[in-house]
Amino acid sequence: MKPLAYGTAALLLAGALSPAWALAPADAHDSHHPGAASAAQGAQGNPGSTPADQSELSEGEITRWDPRTLKVTLRHGEVRNLGMPPMTMVFRVNDASMLAPFQPGDKVRFRVERRTTGYFITRIEAAR
Repeated sequence: MKPLAYGTAALLLAGALSPAWALAPADAHDSHHPGAASAAQGAQGNPGSTPADQSELSEGEITRWDPRTLKVTLRHGEVRNLGMPPMTMVFRVNDASMLAPFQPGDKVRFRVERRTTGYFITRIEAAR
């Protein structure tokens, strides 16, 4: 039997230490969020969303947003679809009009997806 190559041994060790990393899709190479997967969805989601869609929304508060750079800073709770713990983080949007009704301090519910160019909010609404 051949000894394992260093790269293979490292992958096996990483899989043993972190099951989420071992199960992550091939394109999820983000060491901070190993369960992150990319998806291309519409800018604001479906208007006729189902209760299952609502459960995938995360909660947060807008602390800053810049329509010129299309970046928004959110202090958020857990983002389950990405396996991301609560923190304050900068996200991107495709269109500034998505954030037009909001201002810093507003509580929101949102969906974020990981893409090759960063984390993008694909849906955002006022928290109820």
